[in-house]
Amino acid sequence: MTLDRLDYILAVAEEQTVTRAAKRLYVSQPTLTNYINKLEQELGVKLFDRTVTPVRVTRAGALYIERMKKIQQESDSLVNELKQMGQCQTVFNLGIGSTRGSHWLPYVIPEFCRRHPDVTVQLHEKGEDFLEKGVLNGEIDLAIGVLNTSYPDLSYEELIEETVYLAIPRSFDCVNQLQPWMATPSNPYYISADQIGTIPFLLPYPGSGFYRCATMQLEQAGLTPGREVRYGNMNTAYQLAGEGVGAIFITPSLFLEKYPDIHRHLAFCSLQNPPYTRRSVAGFCPDNRNLPLIREMIALIRENILPKLETV
Repeated sequence: MTLDRLDYILAVAEEQTVTRAAKRLYVSQPTLTNYINKLEQELGVKLFDRTVTPVRVTRAGALYIERMKKIQQESDSLVNELKQMGQCQTVFNLGIGSTRGSHWLPYVIPEFCRRHPDVTVQLHEKGEDFLEKGVLNGEIDLAIGVLNTSYPDLSYEELIEETVYLAIPRSFDCVNQLQPWMATPSNPYYISADQIGTIPFLLPYPGSGFYRCATMQLEQAGLTPGREVRYGNMNTAYQLAGEGVGAIFITPSLFLEKYPDIHRHLAFCSLQNPPYTRRSVAGFCPDNRNLPLIREMIALIRENILPKLETV
């Protein structure tokens, strides 16, 4: 079972006849048939049902194709990484949550690439759990997010302290009596769990950037959502909240500039007084060989992003 003739299997699956597949591959039909027979004998299963016309991919065949495609992708990725290492090319791995990345990176990556045209930048837009492990095992040079700062072998630099609000659609009964100037990002409204009741919530999947924050606030307030809509993309979730789908825990500084109209449909509330805040930090290994690039990226964030957030 090898990757070198995966194209034989894919051709038969796509053409649905051995004859057309052989012509497409520029091989004889007996050659292609013999290869399929030997592979099926080796695997102990039939990949195709060739007793019918057109040829059908079996359940085992579909699984084989799906998994072999993934293996091929991993193989190609490994070859590319090894080639980069052989060329002594500098690779900078930056880890950041997908939401923060979509709002922050356009302000820093273009300038970073302009300064370092010889550096390959690899972005890892994942949740905090993935980022922390990536920095610890050396797969990520610099991680940006609300990280666990208790690892003694890593260095951390605080970037910004962000306020987290519970944004509730103004159409909901618990906030529909509030005046437009009330419950805004600059004038949040303190609300109790009793006032909220069992309204629907938009909540992140475990492992995403806001999962820890949302779970903790729900537990501390003793809130039980009436309905849950789970999301993986906070940009999408924020827009759904604006459409009245449910309440969402949010950091307004990430969204007001990009979606200036949506926040008018939301009441920005706090379950605590003063409101809950979380610290975004930069985490990295102090003996990382790319430490100068790490320092430069942190400086770019401080210069180009933080002033925008502090004015929100």
